[in-house]
Amino acid sequence: MTGASSEPVHTVLLDADGVLQCPAEGWLDKWRPYADGDLDEFTAQMFLAELPALEGQADLYASIEEFLRESGRDVAARDEICSAWAMIEIFDQAFQVVDDIRAQGIAVHLATNQQCYRRDVMLDLGYPKHFDRLFFSCDLAVAKPSPDYFRAILGELRCEPEGVLFIDDRLDNVEAARSVGIQAYPHQPQPGTDKGVGQLRTLLRDAGVPGA
Repeated sequence: MTGASSEPVHTVLLDADGVLQCPAEGWLDKWRPYADGDLDEFTAQMFLAELPALEGQADLYASIEEFLRESGRDVAARDEICSAWAMIEIFDQAFQVVDDIRAQGIAVHLATNQQCYRRDVMLDLGYPKHFDRLFFSCDLAVAKPSPDYFRAILGELRCEPEGVLFIDDRLDNVEAARSVGIQAYPHQPQPGTDKGVGQLRTLLRDAGVPGA
């Protein structure tokens, strides 16, 4: 496995979207009425407008309202558009993986890019009771794939990268973690009821994580 380390794993960092959760079915329908017939382009514009909020530099509502105003759209659509970010499907089986690892004495932390609006939604979905700590980009004031995101987490944990394992569905985030010495692997969610949790367990098991 690329990025393997001889150091026993004592800390696991897991991304959220694509690993532990995904947008709930129908979330894009929230945006479709405002897309002027090009949903793909509108989606790209939404994620671009979201970027300052991911680093805690702006409020999501303010960012989307500014986009709507500048693009000549009705700012009254702001709340409906933002509500798409609240539509989340949790992978319950993935939470079980987290619980199994923590039961073996391994620390498991969430490491995810989120704005404050979506962070608060996720806090109500059970994340605090399953993870030792939750690292949201909006709180760290830096987002993946910046290597500084991972340096910030290591600083918060007061630990060196050796023995830390990170899993994410985006290769650029994985490479950023590796650049600061963290053992990291890409994960791809799968269709069907498993949601790729079997592959997640395999990644963790192959990396020597107890409980996986």
